[in-house]
Amino acid sequence: MTLTATTSLTPVAPGVHSALADRLAEPRKAIERDFLQMGDKLIACTRLLNETSEAYDQMAGALAGSDFQTLADSLQRLSVFIEKMNQERIATEAFLEKFNELTEEFPDRISALMRAVRMLRMFFVISRSVAATASTPENNLVQFSEQFSGLGSRLENSMKSFDVAFVRMRDSLNAVSEMNAQFGARHAELLAEISREQKRNLEAMEQCRLWAKGRVSAHGERNQRINARVSRAVSTLQVGDSTRQRVEHVEEILQRVTKHDDPMTVSVGHSLTAAQLRGTIEDFDSEIETLATSLQDLVQDTRTMLDSAAADSKTLLSSGDSALGAIDSSLHQISGMFAEYERSNAALTVAVDQLVDAIGKMLDHVSEFDDLRQNLRLLSLNATLRSKALDEDGRAFQQVAKELRALNDETTVPVEEVMGKLKKSDGILRGFLDARTSGDEGGSEAMQSALDASRQGVAGIASLLSERAAFMSETGPRALAQLRDAAETVTHRQDFCAAWRTIADELDALAGEPELHAAGADHQAGLLGEISKIYSMKAERDIHNNLLGIVAKAGSPQDGEEEATSDDIFF
Repeated sequence: MTLTATTSLTPVAPGVHSALADRLAEPRKAIERDFLQMGDKLIACTRLLNETSEAYDQMAGALAGSDFQTLADSLQRLSVFIEKMNQERIATEAFLEKFNELTEEFPDRISALMRAVRMLRMFFVISRSVAATASTPENNLVQFSEQFSGLGSRLENSMKSFDVAFVRMRDSLNAVSEMNAQFGARHAELLAEISREQKRNLEAMEQCRLWAKGRVSAHGERNQRINARVSRAVSTLQVGDSTRQRVEHVEEILQRVTKHDDPMTVSVGHSLTAAQLRGTIEDFDSEIETLATSLQDLVQDTRTMLDSAAADSKTLLSSGDSALGAIDSSLHQISGMFAEYERSNAALTVAVDQLVDAIGKMLDHVSEFDDLRQNLRLLSLNATLRSKALDEDGRAFQQVAKELRALNDETTVPVEEVMGKLKKSDGILRGFLDARTSGDEGGSEAMQSALDASRQGVAGIASLLSERAAFMSETGPRALAQLRDAAETVTHRQDFCAAWRTIADELDALAGEPELHAAGADHQAGLLGEISKIYSMKAERDIHNNLLGIVAKAGSPQDGEEEATSDDIFF
């Protein structure tokens, strides 16, 4: 290799190289310090962002997780109970309507039967008269007349007892019907409004679920974008480490140059260090611009994410506009409407229970109507037989038998009608009681329990959201502050290399204008060999070879194959 100078070279004063190395080291240390601080801030920012992101995920997850599903189930049960209460209300109205229809014809039938049993007393008088005036004593006729007396009294007492039970039932029915007319419309209105509120609540729950699903997806995409930018920023930060190494190599080359007193050799060293320094500056400036843009983009994305999370938190925790706020307000309204319903329905329920008891007392007389029907038939048959057994005396008793047959025929229809109505009443009552029994699980206590559980569920989710929102409001700004500090370090001090540019100019001046080319081996070859061993990066070797016109040998390290040592990485 032959190095030929075209201008005269001035010897370098002692201490110049040492001073240059010191001046190179000061910015290098500043870059190392600043980049370490940026790395620390990015690490702290990443940790805080991850915590903030996790808190946001928990907020969105609270609207799609098990607690939210428990609340949805509680609201659904509440709707079921409301529907059952409404069904019971409708069943009560139908029950009252049917009984009112049934009782309309009862009084006429009861009056007819009361007349029938009173006629038995008259038949008793007639039969006793016949028995007393018979030419031949007829003990059987006397006994038969006595049966008239006992049966008549018993049947009359039964009918009176039934009439009392019926009147009590009718009075109770009238009272319940009047009360139901008073409260029924309001009950229907309350339950309808409660059902509408519940429908809106369930729809709001579904909207919450869909909202949370969309927010989780959108936040995941934002988070991935931020993580990608953080990775790129961290990767770009490696320029600080590579720059440090390259400047250290320049310093080491200058130290090697100080060991030579040959002007041409020193000039060559100055040219190489100036070229290496300018290449370092050029690469650093390019990367620092990329880093500044990357950090600014990261700041913007992070601010967007935090603003979105804050807006979502405000929406979720708003007392009036949010879905949770609306649900809590709706449940409060439902609680008030339910309390109003319970107050009036409690009196109606007592009245219905009294009616049910009165109907039961009336139905206790069913068997007595069957006795009345059978005994009248038996009396009619016996009277006919007795009249035929008597000769002349039987003529008078035949009229009694005839009247009894007529009474039996007359009472058969009303007795059967009353028994039919009582049987139908029994069926209606049993159906109503069965409906009330099956609706026990939807009673007021279960309704109140579901209502309380729903409100507690809303409060629990709101508490979790509030806790996570408070956490984000504390960690989010801290993460953004760390990130801004890191970005400002680059933005406000992009000209890290100002001192190095001055030194490169000075090195060029010291070097003069040597003509460098590879033409063989001479006394500069030793220095160049030492210098080439210092390089650890392809960029350095490329500058060296291009300056000297050296073609890279096959098998030399390629891009990405630079040597790496444990002290190369400080971030």
